Amino acid sequence: MRYRTLRVKSLHRTPQPRDSYHLLSRPQQVVIFRLRTGHNRLNQNLHRKLHVVPSPMCSCGEAEQDTAHILRDCRNHQVLREEIWPLPESLHNKLYGPVAALQRTTNYISRSGLQV
Repeated sequence: MRYRTLRVKSLHRTPQPRDSYHLLSRPQQVVIFRLRTGHNRLNQNLHRKLHVVPSPMCSCGEAEQDTAHILRDCRNHQVLREEIWPLPESLHNKLYGPVAALQRTTNYISRSGLQV
């Protein structure tokens, strides 16, 4: 009886539209989620929340290592950033934009060697 009920319910469900995030592969989703939420392995989070690194500063020495810094400003990754985003792109688009924008972001993280 229970099986029939589930089967009938599934016939009446309308498919939900998939946003850009849900069109990514699972590993790409994990990277984007961690960057969006700040629950990641960047120094700012590791220092403030987990107390496992001595400083929240980035290895470039210019600012705390957080999502905004690594995606926009870090001089250690400037060449790679200009290669992936030859034209300026907003932080919002890098984290919440269309599939292609999110894929560029995950590609950047992968190629930069950063662990998020």
